[in-house]
Amino acid sequence: MKKTCKPERIVSQLHRIEGQVRAVEKMYNEKRNIEDIICQVKAARASLDSVTKLLVDDKVSGCYDGSRVAKKKELLKLIDVLFDVT
Repeated sequence: MKKTCKPERIVSQLHRIEGQVRAVEKMYNEKRNIEDIICQVKAARASLDSVTKLLVDDKVSGCYDGSRVAKKKELLKLIDVLFDVT
């Protein structure tokens, strides 16, 4: 099965995250309800997790730079970065 590369999906998601972070700042500056601000932070965090998955998928499938993750060592390195294992 051939992988369809859609870099615009990642860029779109990054723009959405940027808007969410701006919203958090605006809400904070306006002294909005802290629970509402925290909900917005959680939404931004979920969006970051989503874009992380898309980035890993792009790399593994060869969409990012044209080279697929072909070796176990390369995949393990991605996993280490993903889970901050040193």
